[in-house]
Amino acid sequence: MTRWKSAALGLGGAVAAALLVAGAAVATGRPAASDTVRACVQVNGGQARIVSAQERCRRGERLVTWSVRGPEGPQGERGPQGPEGPRGAQGERGATGAAGPQGPAGPQGPAGPQGAAGPAGATGATGPRGAQGERGPAGPAGPPGPALSSLSELAGLACTAGGKAGATEVAVAADGAVSLRCVADGTTDPPDPAGPKLVINEVDYDQVGADGNGFVELLNTGDAPAELAGIALVLVDGGTGNTYRRINLAGAVAPGAYHVVDTGTDPQNGSPDGLALVDTAAGILLDALSYEGEIREARFLDWTFDLVEGTPLAADVADSNTVEGSLIRWPDGADADDAAADWRFTTTVTRGSANVLTTP
Repeated sequence: MTRWKSAALGLGGAVAAALLVAGAAVATGRPAASDTVRACVQVNGGQARIVSAQERCRRGERLVTWSVRGPEGPQGERGPQGPEGPRGAQGERGATGAAGPQGPAGPQGPAGPQGAAGPAGATGATGPRGAQGERGPAGPAGPPGPALSSLSELAGLACTAGGKAGATEVAVAADGAVSLRCVADGTTDPPDPAGPKLVINEVDYDQVGADGNGFVELLNTGDAPAELAGIALVLVDGGTGNTYRRINLAGAVAPGAYHVVDTGTDPQNGSPDGLALVDTAAGILLDALSYEGEIREARFLDWTFDLVEGTPLAADVADSNTVEGSLIRWPDGADADDAAADWRFTTTVTRGSANVLTTP
């Protein structure tokens, strides 16, 4: 390192000498390591030398430092704005942003003129069969047939038993009593024995709007009270054939009387669904109805029942969720063991009373 000599100085002289040395460094263009100047000054003699930040003073020297730069002065006033520089080149176009929400639709414009009629389309498939209409008035009586010479001439006349075609059979007892029987498919269909006879007479399984207040009405068409102990109303899911609700009945129904069974929530209205009246002690099917399709194998306990009586009820003869009404036997209590003949849809709900047929 270059040294600068001076005469023996006191402390003030040492500082002055250091200033002279710093000035000399600036004057000669010697680069300063930082804004702080470091110098080692001999305690005896006053000679000083500039040292770097990494150097240490020798024995007999002490370190003297001072700042080259004074404290920062206050900021001056802002000068006038310079002229605007040239405009830079346009940058690349950014990615397209997501589409904003669609604005409200404007008012509809006036209708244009009607175009020419197009060619007729192909004929569509035949629609479902409509509900059977009410029976018309009876026609005029035909000419009388030949007079019977004996009751035996009734034998072989056409008749119906259990919804099946058959022939009349005439039997004459020893005492002269005559009995007539209808024989169909090799079986004999005797008259119903006296006593109670329960039938399902009215069903409301679908409501306008939200379902609720569904019911099943029973009617005793026999001539003796019908005991309900041991009898169950069974609701059947047509999709699986399984029972989804069993309602055990109680009490008795007088001859010609009605008995309403509240089902809580409505019976199912699938395609198909059904219900049955079962004597649970004997495993006997007393009456049944399969609606909106056929249920041929309904399972209850260990038994399997066919819920279709005679001709199946047409799928369009059904309860409605748009028109108030119910399914009824028509005429009231009629039971020909043929669903298509016995059941109708009516818009007059007669809960616990005789059925009335009114069509939509």
